[in-house]
This record gives sequence, C-alpha cells and structure tokens, in this order.
Amino acid sequence: MPRQARLIDAVTEKPAVAFVPPQCEQDFPLATPGEVPPVHLHAMMEIPPGRLIWRRTFMGTLDQIPHARHFVRFLLADAWRREDAALIVTELAGNAVRHTGSGKQGGTFIVEVTRTRDSVRVAVHDCGWGGIARFGTSLRATAERGRGLAVVTALADSIGYEGSDAIGHLVHATLVDPEKPPSPVL
Repeated sequence: MPRQARLIDAVTEKPAVAFVPPQCEQDFPLATPGEVPPVHLHAMMEIPPGRLIWRRTFMGTLDQIPHARHFVRFLLADAWRREDAALIVTELAGNAVRHTGSGKQGGTFIVEVTRTRDSVRVAVHDCGWGGIARFGTSLRATAERGRGLAVVTALADSIGYEGSDAIGHLVHATLVDPEKPPSPVL
C-alpha cells in the first residue's frame, strides 16, 4: 500500500470528536458581563515562570487609540492596575501618532504588553522620524499640552525609551504589583 494511502486510512479510521468549550458544559460557572470567565482567570493564575508577551499593530491614526486602550484593558482584565495601564497606553499611543512618523500616511504603531507574576510592562513602538520621549521636563502651570508623559511618569514605577529616528522608538512603562515582592532576575 502506498504511503499516501496509509496516511489517508489512518486519518479517516476514527471519526473526529467535536471540541466543546467548557463554557458550554452544564454546571460551568459563567462570568457576568464585564467579568473574566473563571476558566480564563485560572489560566492567567497559572502563568509559567518568565513572562507572557502580547503585541498588536495598529494603523497610525487617532481613531485607533481607543482600540489600543481596549486591547490593553482586555489583556489585563484581572490586573491590579488595569486602568493605569490603559491610561499609559493611551498617552504613549497618542504621542506616537502625533509626534512621529507613525501618524503619517501608511504609518503604524505597535502596542506590546508584557506580564509577569509581579509586574506589567506597557510599551509602544513607533515608526521613528519625529520627537523622542522627554521624561522629567518641567511644565508651566498654564500649559495646555505636554502633560501626557508627566501622567505616565506619575503612574508608572519605571519608565524608559530606546531606539532612534531611523529604526523607531520603543517607549515603555512598568507597573509593579505592590502586594508581591519582586521576583529574582532569571
């Protein structure tokens, strides 16, 4: 019997078993609207050593900023500082669109969320060719612009940026869970 025929026989011998998500089983506790389903919460609690990283690319337009905020809020549904992270990504994405090549025609920005057991890092990659993050600059009390990075600085436990105009910038902010001691560096 030719190899291909054996493979077809092996695949078709047993009927496929349909996958039934646990939410469809009887007696499975469902989440109410706005809550994280218990099965997802359990999966998030079992984070293996190290970190989880999510990235998503958005078009470089102002109307994409609420989508970036929603992306972060969704990923951090059970996080201790979810709203802080959402506000931080709003400010960083807004800066990427307004002040770098990300806001030009065809531009994009990338939101990256890194989660460990004791911290969350929110970062925005831009297309470069524009302003760089200037943390710690003083503002006049009457200034109507330039407060975004001051808000990020106030909310985050650590902040930073790297990159250049040629390759783009990565601006990041880290939030640490105050209830947990820092994990050792791996």
